Amino acid sequence: MLTIMGVLTAIVVPVSSGWTAVQTERDGFEAFKATIQQMQAYSIAHQTTTWLSFTNDGKTYAVTYSDVFEKSKTDFPPTIKFDNTSTLKTISFMENGNMYKTGTMNFETSSGPKKIRFQFQRGRMLIYE
Repeated sequence: MLTIMGVLTAIVVPVSSGWTAVQTERDGFEAFKATIQQMQAYSIAHQTTTWLSFTNDGKTYAVTYSDVFEKSKTDFPPTIKFDNTSTLKTISFMENGNMYKTGTMNFETSSGPKKIRFQFQRGRMLIYE
């Protein structure tokens, strides 16, 4: 019986840890997207500029609200990192909710590169894996 438990553990633990990493990355990207959507809503509601930048070698993103000079920082999960070769290095919303610049952000993940393309002025996000 103990042998069977040992074999099952040897099989299940690596599989579940891979699933956990993928789920953590998915949650990290969902949180990132939600932050961007919240920035846009804040810009419209408060008629102010917001912008997002990366620090800590791409492992942390910071949002700044120009009307209160407040900054919030969020760490990505350990398996996600912003890639500095991206054509879009910051995200900024004008007072009307339009983006100052659109483009593509590249990310390095444990499951391979990911891209988020920001289209149109209203910030539509498309994720490519």
